Amino acid sequence: MVVVAHPDDAEIAAGGTIAHLTARGVRVVTAVLSLPESGAGAERRTRYTEQAAAALGYELRWPTGGENRQVVDIGEIALVAAVDQLIAEVAPRAVLTHWSGDGHADHRLAARAAAAATRTCRVDLYGMRPGETRTPAFSRFAPQVFVDITAHSAAKRRALEPFGTARPGFRPVDLAAVDAADRFYGSLSGTDRAEGFVVERAHGLGGLPGAD
Repeated sequence: MVVVAHPDDAEIAAGGTIAHLTARGVRVVTAVLSLPESGAGAERRTRYTEQAAAALGYELRWPTGGENRQVVDIGEIALVAAVDQLIAEVAPRAVLTHWSGDGHADHRLAARAAAAATRTCRVDLYGMRPGETRTPAFSRFAPQVFVDITAHSAAKRRALEPFGTARPGFRPVDLAAVDAADRFYGSLSGTDRAEGFVVERAHGLGGLPGAD
């Protein structure tokens, strides 16, 4: 399961990983906690997110209702309750969410909600890279886990392209910067393109028989 603050967050940081998983028959549910636009802007961004879900093969959920508000306006207790309910329904083996050190306040709130909601579950928890590459938070992000997304970079780009369109009050997604980050993590892990994750909590030692 993927838990993110806004539309496009999942695609930027984990779009290739989602495509990698769904291509192998893994069910991926992506929960978007807020839709910080209204009117035509909200309709457009909802459509873009639905198109991204189709391109990457994930199930889209709006656990807080998909209304026009910021994550901070929802409140941490309500966020945790919404993610709690979805985890109980989906029963995921792992949750990908924002890194706890992300520079965006909404992202940190989403990360805390995901961590709190998994407190009583045997669920692995991973932090995704910050979406903005030109920030101190991005330079501090030091992933320990890499997923080779080379074979899925085209699907990731298709999912992100609509978000690269300029719209009033919001910066478009910088597709070149996203691809540069994927290439950078690829260079760290010996592939053409990769996505990196921080291990927030893991159960067992992956790859070691009997160590789970």
